[in-house]
Amino acid sequence: MNIQTLVIVTLSCCVVAYNDYKCNKQAALRLLKRPAFEFSIKLLQRVAEDTDGHFIFSPLTTWLQMTALSEGATGFTFREIWQVTRHHRNRCFRKKMYDIMSQLNRSLKSRSSRTSVIAIDKLMAVKKRFVKEVQRLYGIKVLLLNFNQPAKSANEVNEAIKHGTGGVIDRILYYDDFNSTVLLLSDANYFHSAWRTPFASVYTRSTPFFSSSGGELGVVSMMHQTGYFNLVEFPQINAQVLEIPFAVPGISMLVFLPTDKVWIGEIFYSLQKTRLTAIFNMFKRKGLSLVNVALPKFSQLTEIENLPELLYDMGIKRIFNPNLAELRGISNYKVYASLMTQISRITVGEEGVTVGAEFLAENDTSVDFKANKPFVYMIVERTTEFILYAGVYSIPSEA
Repeated sequence: MNIQTLVIVTLSCCVVAYNDYKCNKQAALRLLKRPAFEFSIKLLQRVAEDTDGHFIFSPLTTWLQMTALSEGATGFTFREIWQVTRHHRNRCFRKKMYDIMSQLNRSLKSRSSRTSVIAIDKLMAVKKRFVKEVQRLYGIKVLLLNFNQPAKSANEVNEAIKHGTGGVIDRILYYDDFNSTVLLLSDANYFHSAWRTPFASVYTRSTPFFSSSGGELGVVSMMHQTGYFNLVEFPQINAQVLEIPFAVPGISMLVFLPTDKVWIGEIFYSLQKTRLTAIFNMFKRKGLSLVNVALPKFSQLTEIENLPELLYDMGIKRIFNPNLAELRGISNYKVYASLMTQISRITVGEEGVTVGAEFLAENDTSVDFKANKPFVYMIVERTTEFILYAGVYSIPSEA
């Protein structure tokens, strides 16, 4: 009797779980938001430490590359990847994720470009199913190349990157990267801002930029704008958070300006205790504020070449070990990832899409938000809460 009762209860739980997570876009978003955010923040913390707190990086593309590799992983290797990415194992949900990403990429097409490549030695007899699944579900190019011709292989990858970024990034791998290896991952990203409301260039002027402790570091071209923005003080992360909408609906930049004299990378550590939902809810409760915004005009390009080390520190280890990698879904031969690199570039300027925008003058009710010291920024999509790009600006330069 007890056994029968247990079976009935178990089946009932399964039915409830199934009904709660039917395979549709809304359910996919509920299941993807938190894993993608947690992975992104943990990786960003490590990138901040590795770059001494001045960089631009796309954590989402690395998350996608890792989940794509899990398509060919088995055993402990798959388990390691899943424990870090927490992607959903059901193929239908992964297909919904691709639909979400495709829609997002289409909306960003004029302002952002992303090209991810997995290059594999074609002598490894790569399984067609893996190539098909990765390209169909993740939009990642799988190039089967002759690694015995390293210069030619490097050129093919670089041509794919150049084409995918419109020539903004034209080189990511070199011929010697193909020596003594069978699988490489590369990724190139570019984002160029176009605000919903532009910063008038006539108000851009040279302004001192300070360190977190208050010492002057140099000079930046500071853009200025007064308008209604979401602005809150978030005690959990010891920072003010400003949202500046882009021209693309649902895409905005979150600027985190520390309220304490702390190392800027601490913000990523603190963000691990919360979610973007909490910030958006604070925006909603407070409403818009009249803000005098001062933000540097800048351009950043960062190449991260030691992603395997950073991911190893997070718990993904076996795929980078030739003796432990279990990638039987890719090839029956021994395959492992020996190199993983990303180049990201961002350009932030006055450009916007609003013509004849009304100028709002400073008054007694307005508040100041002056990013004249190191700050964290994130380019996010509000519905998915995906962190498309994130970085730290801490080394001043006049753009």
